[in-house]
Amino acid sequence: MKRIATYSLIVVCLLYTYRAFLYAGIRKNRQGIYDKYNELFIKTNLSYNVLFLGSSRAEMHFSPQIFDSITSLNSYNMGIEGASVKLSFALLKIYRHQHQMPKYIVFNVDYFSLDNDTNRLINFPRYFPYLQNAYLMKELSQLDDRMNSFYYNPLHSLPYTQFNYLSASLHGWLTISGKYDTLMYKGFQTSFSNEFNDSKVKKPSLSFISDTNRHYLDSIILFSKKHAIHLVLVTTPVTESIRKQILNKGYLAKEMKDIANSHQIDYFDYSDSLAFDGIHFFSDANHLNLKGAKKFTESFSNVFNTIINQNSLLKVQP
Repeated sequence: MKRIATYSLIVVCLLYTYRAFLYAGIRKNRQGIYDKYNELFIKTNLSYNVLFLGSSRAEMHFSPQIFDSITSLNSYNMGIEGASVKLSFALLKIYRHQHQMPKYIVFNVDYFSLDNDTNRLINFPRYFPYLQNAYLMKELSQLDDRMNSFYYNPLHSLPYTQFNYLSASLHGWLTISGKYDTLMYKGFQTSFSNEFNDSKVKKPSLSFISDTNRHYLDSIILFSKKHAIHLVLVTTPVTESIRKQILNKGYLAKEMKDIANSHQIDYFDYSDSLAFDGIHFFSDANHLNLKGAKKFTESFSNVFNTIINQNSLLKVQP
């Protein structure tokens, strides 16, 4: 029994050692998604004028490089793949805890997916190397109650961190860029591809804004007001197949406009924009490719300049 206990202890120590090696390597990445997580969850006192917030559609649609060149501001894209409204609000609170708050937040909200209010995090193992951040741990645990176990128990966390995570760790230790790392700039992730079939449409259905998502959308709005942040809501372009998927699209669009109007918030709906009516602007049915993101960001940046100018005029009124 004593020998078994000794071997068990050795195995557990090796697992903790391997996990520490894995996580340390991931945090050493200086490009790509983990550099973005380093920026958000390890660094402190960052200062940006503008934050782009939302899911992968925010992450892939707003180019800070183009936006900054047109507006002369300093922006960062903190869109996260699979981020729900609830997670976006949590990320915003985490950002406030560590960094200076921006003057503007641009939140990409897709009213046609606001019926989904799952508590599970997409790509949740990406957060594992950063759970020593106590505030991050607290916020994520409220979203996914497995986080405490993932943090303390390597037998629970390691099965979720297989080849891709080991590869990312080795890239960090060896200072090698991954395949997609060089395609990310200031949190913006892009794709060159536009080879996909937009004809495979899901069965059209009705959608709605769930009570949970409405609550957290209101929370983001109230958070912005409390911290004197100018919040801008945007629904970025989608393909024709996505537009046809939602039978009550017009009603949902009106509901979002009513929410924005009731809070006196700017809202821009690009989901019907004919300027992006073509699959050559998209990498898949939901996401713009580099060509589409460039065109969209240029368009939105010019609109955003108008917002800034209007704000400046209001401030000097007697």
